[in-house]
Amino acid sequence: MSFDEVYTKYYHELRRFGKQLNLTQEKCEDIEQETFLKFWLELKKDLTFSNPRAWLYKVFLNLVRSQLVAEKRRINNHESIDTTGEQSIDPHIDYIRSEKQQILAQMLDQMEGKENEILLLYNNGFSYAEMAEILGMNPNSVGKTLVRAIESLKRTLKIHYHEMFE
Repeated sequence: MSFDEVYTKYYHELRRFGKQLNLTQEKCEDIEQETFLKFWLELKKDLTFSNPRAWLYKVFLNLVRSQLVAEKRRINNHESIDTTGEQSIDPHIDYIRSEKQQILAQMLDQMEGKENEILLLYNNGFSYAEMAEILGMNPNSVGKTLVRAIESLKRTLKIHYHEMFE
């Protein structure tokens, strides 16, 4: 794939992933730009990518992590989980959906790094092998980590918000 094809195909997806990580639009744009610059530089070295999507996510996530060392990441983003953009006819249903998304985003934000990241990658449709590559994990550990993250999230939601998530 050419740079233009990869950029066109994954630009919006990386932007959405940045929102899910609670990045401000400006930071997301900066990190996304740096990610694609690194990709372009690697292409200039005649490097061939077997999975450019996973490579982009890995670089993007590593850049986010390096920024987190220098600053605190606690931005409340109501759109961090909503990837559908669906709206119903009933405003009450929209309100409840919005409240659930906000609560879920807050719970994800409070989770430890790897658990948060693996849930977001899973939500974005990555395979276990891709998640292992992106997170630098043993592929055999991905399933266990994902199950632990889901169970932890369920327990927390059940304890604090059982009436909304039953």
